[in-house]
Amino acid sequence: METVGRTFVDTDILIDVFRRVPRALGFWRRAEARSQIACSVFSVFDLVAGCRNLREQRQVFRHLSTLDIVHIESGDSVNALRWYRSFFLSLGMGFVDCLIAAAAVRERCTLHTLNTKHFRSVPGLQVKQPY
Repeated sequence: METVGRTFVDTDILIDVFRRVPRALGFWRRAEARSQIACSVFSVFDLVAGCRNLREQRQVFRHLSTLDIVHIESGDSVNALRWYRSFFLSLGMGFVDCLIAAAAVRERCTLHTLNTKHFRSVPGLQVKQPY
């Protein structure tokens, strides 16, 4: 069951929105009209790591100011480690993806991502490719 009023997005969606990819912007507008958009704090770390300078970093935080940033809780790392152990070798799923999935499962949100391959095997996680 998805948490009412939340659209949980993966890092790849945020990157496309920041790059102004038309299909991403269309999805974003539709999501904003019907719900609060949320992302994992680990997506924020990913975005900040990609910044080349302070200007880009400020721009990222300005874009993120309207999002609900979901932070890690105690059980998230337990689930993430279990999934990392299960899916790193078979699917190439990284530890950041496992932590993002753990937050989405805990929040009972569908994870909107372009990378359904990594996430589709996570127990209890609903995954949707939005465009």
